[in-house]
Amino acid sequence: MPLGFLKSVRQRASKPAPSGDNESSGEQRPVLPGRTTVLSDVEELGIGMFWATDSEGRLTFLSQRALDDLGIAGEDLIGQPLVRAFGDVEPEPGAPQQRALGFKLKAHSKIEEHVVAITTPKGRGGEPGIRWWRLNGRPLVDGAGTFLGYRGSAVDITSQYAHEMQVARHSQVDELTGLTNRRKLGEQLTATLAAFRNSQRSCALMMIDLDRFKHVNDTMGHPAGDALLRQVAERLTSIVKNSGEVGRLGGDEFQVLLPDMDDRGTLGELANRIVQSLSQPYQINGRRAIIGTSVGIAIAPYDGVNAEELTRAADMALYAAKEARGGTFCFFTTELSDAASKSAKLGERLRDAVDQGDLTLAYQPLVDPASNEVKCFEALLRWHDEDEGHISPADFIPVAENDDLIVRIGEMALRQACSDAIQWP
Repeated sequence: MPLGFLKSVRQRASKPAPSGDNESSGEQRPVLPGRTTVLSDVEELGIGMFWATDSEGRLTFLSQRALDDLGIAGEDLIGQPLVRAFGDVEPEPGAPQQRALGFKLKAHSKIEEHVVAITTPKGRGGEPGIRWWRLNGRPLVDGAGTFLGYRGSAVDITSQYAHEMQVARHSQVDELTGLTNRRKLGEQLTATLAAFRNSQRSCALMMIDLDRFKHVNDTMGHPAGDALLRQVAERLTSIVKNSGEVGRLGGDEFQVLLPDMDDRGTLGELANRIVQSLSQPYQINGRRAIIGTSVGIAIAPYDGVNAEELTRAADMALYAAKEARGGTFCFFTTELSDAASKSAKLGERLRDAVDQGDLTLAYQPLVDPASNEVKCFEALLRWHDEDEGHISPADFIPVAENDDLIVRIGEMALRQACSDAIQWP
């Protein structure tokens, strides 16, 4: 069986056509190429290649251009199952998914734009290489409806596919650390929770924030900070291993997704190992850097049933851990949710109070104990709310410090204190 189109076909096609009426009138009829010649030209121009199988899915034909492209002898491929000669690819994260080639062949389905990988004898460096083809094919049946096999075409897309995979990978991976990035983490969390919801499976989420990382950037420079983040990523990966997915959200924030894990003892032990490991000194350009870390933990479905709820719960737990001076971990609780809701409402009322000028100053004299004389006055901020009554600065100052309100309140207090002091005798 020939494995390529015969060159003699072209030679026969180029012979002059028989004489006819046009010759008698002095005109020469143009020579039209035959079907086989056109297909041969398509191959030689690199537009496409051709293949065929029998009813058992074994490769029975592969055109010469395809064999030349692969650098493989025909006898090494002809007779092999198509799924062995053309392997399904493992797409990079973010790349389009496709059904297995074997499934399509078994179902006698159309094969459309199906990407396959073929191992070639030699690649760069003399080692086996990989070529990527895009296959199209149709099942062939006879007049009685009996399946005879496949007839199809192929296009080499190696350069294009490698570029697409690189783009897909970069869209899902953090360039600095090589970890999964924020976008992919969100997609994975959403997909995991949706899949687990019906089967009533659990999933834990850890939010990790580095303590004193800004100090490293300020004192050692941003390149040192980048080097530290890469080391943090390595330590996290070595601790979590195959138990979950480690990713970087951005800056000094990391996230760990832990499917099928809801035991607080196990999670607490893992979080403690993360805190202890990330708090060990780092060697960067001959200098030592020391940071800490805080971890917030939330568990689905108890703390949230979708990505937004679970992430918000883990964030609140992380905030609680940092409020405890960092270097620890904290689980989400309903008390944290209640406190966060109360803090948010207090922040809204505080903003209105600042806008309406409801904050006032009270002055406390500071007396010299030796002379019993008043030396100066201390200005104390006071807030009396119409509904809540007197609100302690211990409650509203931390809320203001987490917002730009603290700057406005400071400016207001300074202006009012100076204005009042001018009027004193």
